[in-house]
Amino acid sequence: MTTHETTVRSHADVLTPRAERWRKQLASHLGRKCEVVQEADMTTLLIVGGSCAMTCDKTALRLTAAGPDEDTLDQVQQVIAVHLERFAADEGLRVVWHRG
Repeated sequence: MTTHETTVRSHADVLTPRAERWRKQLASHLGRKCEVVQEADMTTLLIVGGSCAMTCDKTALRLTAAGPDEDTLDQVQQVIAVHLERFAADEGLRVVWHRG
């Protein structure tokens, strides 16, 4: 018998010239409560039963959230969005997630 794990995903491209700063701050802050995996130029947070992979360039912070089900994915999205929007309140950043 084979078991296939279902993973649901979403992504968000958050436009900001300070993407690297926000990626580091999210990893540092949330790293107190979750595992942080650093690979080359990707940082992944293993959080609330799911994950959020973060990459960035000079124009955007790129987020890819994943979870085993919709509820977990929603929790990952909320945790990341709430913290990032609070950290970057002066910039007025908003995280808009897209499924798929």
